[in-house]
Amino acid sequence: MDGDVCKIKKILEHNSSEFDEHFIQFLLRDSQNLKQLSKLINELEKVKASSNYDSLIDEPSRTESHLISEFDVENDFKTDFKIIEKQDVAVITDFIDEYTQEQEKLQSDLNSIHQETIIVDVEQPITASNEQVSENMIPEIIVEEDAVEPIENVPAEIEQNRLEIESVFRRSKYEDIKFQVDNARVGQAYQSKITVISPHDTSEISYKADSFKFPNTQFYFDEDTKSIHGQPVEANLIEFSFQFIAEGETRSAQCRLNVIADPRSLWKVIEPESGQEFVKVHLDQAVIETPNYKIVAASRRGRSHEHAGSFRDDDFAIHLIEDSSWSIITVADGAGSAKYSREGSRIAVDIVQNEFKRYLNPYTIDDLNNDLAKWQVGSQDDVTVGVATKLNQQFHHVYYEIYKSILNQIELQATDLGANTKDFSTTLLVAVVCKLADKTFVSTFSVGDGAIALYSESNLRLMNDPDGGEYAGQTRFLDRSIAHDFTNRLKIGCFTDVDAILLMTDGISDPIFETDSGLLNFVKWQKLYAELDPLMQIESADTALLEWMHFFTPGHHDDRTMAVLWNKHSS
Repeated sequence: MDGDVCKIKKILEHNSSEFDEHFIQFLLRDSQNLKQLSKLINELEKVKASSNYDSLIDEPSRTESHLISEFDVENDFKTDFKIIEKQDVAVITDFIDEYTQEQEKLQSDLNSIHQETIIVDVEQPITASNEQVSENMIPEIIVEEDAVEPIENVPAEIEQNRLEIESVFRRSKYEDIKFQVDNARVGQAYQSKITVISPHDTSEISYKADSFKFPNTQFYFDEDTKSIHGQPVEANLIEFSFQFIAEGETRSAQCRLNVIADPRSLWKVIEPESGQEFVKVHLDQAVIETPNYKIVAASRRGRSHEHAGSFRDDDFAIHLIEDSSWSIITVADGAGSAKYSREGSRIAVDIVQNEFKRYLNPYTIDDLNNDLAKWQVGSQDDVTVGVATKLNQQFHHVYYEIYKSILNQIELQATDLGANTKDFSTTLLVAVVCKLADKTFVSTFSVGDGAIALYSESNLRLMNDPDGGEYAGQTRFLDRSIAHDFTNRLKIGCFTDVDAILLMTDGISDPIFETDSGLLNFVKWQKLYAELDPLMQIESADTALLEWMHFFTPGHHDDRTMAVLWNKHSS
C-alpha cells in the first residue's frame, strides 16, 4: 500500500489531470488521507475482479464519478469501472463528505477569527496592541517524517488564512496590559501618572515621550515627571495614543482621559416666577459701626434655590439701640420644605427687633446697666448670682412674649391665605448684647440648628444647643411644641474676653463644622475667624462678607446668613 500512496502523491504533485487545488491540498496535508484513498482504490479493484454484473447500476453523482475517473495512477491504477455496488458508492460519498466538512470547518474558523473584537467599556482603558512579537512566542509545529513538503505558489487566499490562524497563537505576555489615568477637572491644573494594570511585572516599562498624541493642546506628556499634564477648559472624554517599550519591544497603546465639568458650572441661576406671594430679594447686607466695634450681616440665596428658581428663605436683622451700648442681632432660616417659610423667617426677625426696641427703652436700660455693674465676671458671689437670676427672668419674659407674638402673626397669615401654620416654619437665633468698657453681656435664645458663638483667641463659648429633629438631617422649628422646654433655650453670660460674637444659619455652619460635635472644635473656629477678621477691617465689610459666603462646598447649597459683632480692638 505504501507504494500506491507514493504513486498517488506523485500524480497529485504533478497534477497533470488538473485536479481541484483545494482537493489536492486536503489529500497532501496528511499522509493518512493518501493512505485512505489508496485503500479505497484497492477495494474497488477487488469489487471489479469479483463482480458478475455486465452493466452499470445507477451512476453516482457527477462529482463522485469525476473524482473516481480522474484518479489515473499511471498504468498500475488505470481502471475500467463497469460495475460499482451501492455500498462502494457510499464509501466514496463518505470520503467526499469528509473533505467537504473539512473545508467548511476551516472557513468557519477563519470567520470566527475575523469577527473577534475587544469591546472596551468607556470607563476602561484600552488594551495595548502589538507592533511586533518575539519569534520565540510562536509555537513549534512538529510533523512526521513523511509529511508533505511546503507547497510552492500557495494561493493568496490560502496564505492569508494561514497567517490569520497563526496569529491566534502568536501571543505576547504584554498583550493584556492596560493603562489608566486620573480624571481631570475643568479649570484645574492636571497632573497624573500612568497607571499600568497587568498580571506581569511592569517595572521595566518605559514610554516614548515623543509618541504621545492628544486630540488637543490642553494635555502633554512630561518626560521629567513621567506624567501627563494639562489645563482642561471643557468637559470631554478624550482618547490619546502613545508607545511604550517592554523587554526591548516597542508597542502601541491607547488610553482614555475623562475631563469632568466644574460642579459650579452645572448650577443654573433661575429667577422665581412672577406673581408669587412674599417676594424677597436674593441678596441682603447691612453694617453698623461704632467707635469700638462693628456689627456686620449678610444673607444670600443658596445655589439650590437659584437652580430651582425659588426665593431665599433666610432672613436677618441687626439694630443698635440709640445712645446706648445695647444691640439686637437676629438670624432665621425658613424651612426649605415649607411653602411660605421665607415669610415666616421675616416675621420672626421683625418681631424680635420691634419687641426689643420697645423693651430696651431709656428707663429699662438704666436699670439693666446698674445691675450689670454689680456683676463680677467669673465670680459666684451672692450678688452676682442674684443679678444673673434677675436678668434671666427678665429676658425670659421678653422672649416668651416675642415667641407668642410670632406664632400669633403666623397664624393670622395662614388664615388669610387658607394655608397651614407649618407652611411658615422657621428657625430663630437671637443675641442681645451690651458692650461695656470692662465686660460684654450676652443673652441668647435659640430654636433649631445653626450656631451662636462667642469667640476669643483663647476660648470659645457656644451659646445655643442645636436642635435635632425626629430624623437625621432634620431640625426643630418655632412652633407651640417648644413651650414645654422654653427655659432651656435661653442662655445669659457676662465675659471679659470676647473678640467676636457670631450668629449663622446652617447654610454656613454645616459646610464649615459638618456636625454638631464639630461646633465644639476650637481649631475650626480659629480657621473661620482667621478668614473673617480681614473682612471686618475693611470699610465695606458687609459686601466682603456677602462675597465670602459664596464659597463652594460639594453637597452644601443652602441659603447662607451670618451676623458678626466684631471688636475692633481684637485686630
